[in-house]
Amino acid sequence: MMNEEEKKELELLRAEVARLAEVNRNLVEGTEKLIARNMMLAEKLDVYYEVRRRVEWLKDLVRKHREVMAQADLRDDEELLALIEARLEGEDIPMPPEFGLKEVAELVGTTQTRIISLYKEKTIYHSLDKYLDFLRLMRALRLLKDHPEYSIEAIAMDAGFNTVRTLNRKIQEALGITPRQFRDITNPE
Repeated sequence: MMNEEEKKELELLRAEVARLAEVNRNLVEGTEKLIARNMMLAEKLDVYYEVRRRVEWLKDLVRKHREVMAQADLRDDEELLALIEARLEGEDIPMPPEFGLKEVAELVGTTQTRIISLYKEKTIYHSLDKYLDFLRLMRALRLLKDHPEYSIEAIAMDAGFNTVRTLNRKIQEALGITPRQFRDITNPE
């Protein structure tokens, strides 16, 4: 049997073990929280580095675009006009109604200002918009001739006109006839 002093010492030891177990539980919980926090920080760090990588990629892309733009402005006027014509006429690029100056400048890698002055000073069209209207009109006429099965509305949309009415007006101004009359002339059967 234990005497009183041994019982007190045993109680103190049990209390110390319980206290140490509580401290241990707190340390385990704290460690788990630190691990979770470190995992979250690692994920954020991965995202941060991915964002930095993408930003560097975009900076490089912008730098290359600026170099292309600078080189494009070194081309002589005739070469640039030929490039624009080759891209717009030779590649059959869709030209919806909103296709205009900005898109052409991006297509050939030059500035909008350069294209404005180029068309104003060096072409019979005097503006890019008039040239694009001409291309749309030529596309519409080609479609009317080659595809009699297409509706006038489909041809207007495919050629890049906002409405059938605009197509009618452009053909009337250019040829003095309606799209249906043009189709009848080019496809007599």
